[in-house]
Amino acid sequence: MAESTQPLLPKTSVAIIATTQLQDERRRVLDLLYQPILGVAAYSLATVMWQQVSLTADLKVEVTHTDLLALLNISMSTLEDSRLRLEGAGLLRTFKNQPDRLPELIYELQQPVSGEMFFKDDLLSLLLLEVVGERQFDRLRQAFLPRHLQREKWHEISKSFLDVFSLDNRLIASPPRLIEDTKVAFDQETEVAEHEQPTAPDFDFSLLSELLKRSYIDLNDLRQYRQLIINEHLLYGIDETEMARYLGDATNLATNKLDANQFKRAVAAAYQSETQPVVAEQKAVVAKKNSESQEETALVAAAKQYDPMAFLAQIRQQQGGYVANGEQRIVEQIASKQIFSNSVINMLIYEVLIDLNNSTITQRLTDTIANRWAQDGVKTPEDALASIRKFKAERAKPKSSRRRSGTKNIKETLPDWAKNDYQPKAKKALTQSDQAAFNEQLNKLKKLRDGGD
Repeated sequence: MAESTQPLLPKTSVAIIATTQLQDERRRVLDLLYQPILGVAAYSLATVMWQQVSLTADLKVEVTHTDLLALLNISMSTLEDSRLRLEGAGLLRTFKNQPDRLPELIYELQQPVSGEMFFKDDLLSLLLLEVVGERQFDRLRQAFLPRHLQREKWHEISKSFLDVFSLDNRLIASPPRLIEDTKVAFDQETEVAEHEQPTAPDFDFSLLSELLKRSYIDLNDLRQYRQLIINEHLLYGIDETEMARYLGDATNLATNKLDANQFKRAVAAAYQSETQPVVAEQKAVVAKKNSESQEETALVAAAKQYDPMAFLAQIRQQQGGYVANGEQRIVEQIASKQIFSNSVINMLIYEVLIDLNNSTITQRLTDTIANRWAQDGVKTPEDALASIRKFKAERAKPKSSRRRSGTKNIKETLPDWAKNDYQPKAKKALTQSDQAAFNEQLNKLKKLRDGGD
């Protein structure tokens, strides 16, 4: 889980580094596919940083944020938001240097994925489709699809390598030491790259590989679809055994290749068919702070207990509604960035739907709250609760003489399922009396937010 970012300062020194030059084909992917989802400012930040590292032989340059602001002609808040967007899109990794060392931050540029991998990535392709629409999406897709040649009537007369080039057979059978050392060096680099692939602390990919050895799936697909597997695990709480079953069912027996779309559909269908989410065993309740109410403690405990999609489903079940596709996609996008833990994402869902009384989860409001929490250094549900209190306190500050008497304390109101004594029961439609009670609860919240009695 990535550490929450702190606000940037213009004077902060930063080293911008890259391991390789930006490849021409990957630059084309950046220009055509990433630019629409990044926005102008974030796209410009990426291109400027790639330009700066290309000016040096070791692909490393040290600057301050003031230098970047001058090159881009943008504000500090825009620069910070742009950096977060690049991190979320997988184009940038940010590191803190040791406290007594300069520069203070390191920005490691990441190569854009290939066009094929971009369109195979569910989150990237879905976001691109949302931004550009179906017509432009289809144009872009066609531009990156490989051209298939009709070779059926052709007779190939190409020569092989050894038909053209001469090598000593003894060298082929026993390569020189330098060749062997070079292979080992590249193998080590591959191992490092694999080690740096995305992981989840409670998911064992080694165990998943062992479980799949008896199936028909090509184990190389685990590396290719690693991020997708992590996303599904984080969202639905799928363990290694269940994941192996879903992956096996979505594997083409003729090619041994995983059908990613079939895999995602199977997981989503299984989730939607469940009338009651599987609840993990109750964890030990954290020690209460003196200033923390019993209901807030219950909310935090519930946030830690559920996976995000199960948490969202419980809220919708109580409201008598259902989880819309757009809401599911927004929650998936937040989880994929790995900025917040599952419990913090649950607090974000609660804030949007219950505390702020919105009928649905929207991208703009979710991004606004997520950015505010990132700036506040939110890492735990308790941190999220503190940020909610801080926001309410600032919003409730007197703006006219009618509020000179002070700010009214606002009490958090929990749905029934988040309370400690809640007992799960079979899903059923809300009765008229249930709906009336729920509406009365919402009305009380509105009055509290408006400063009424």
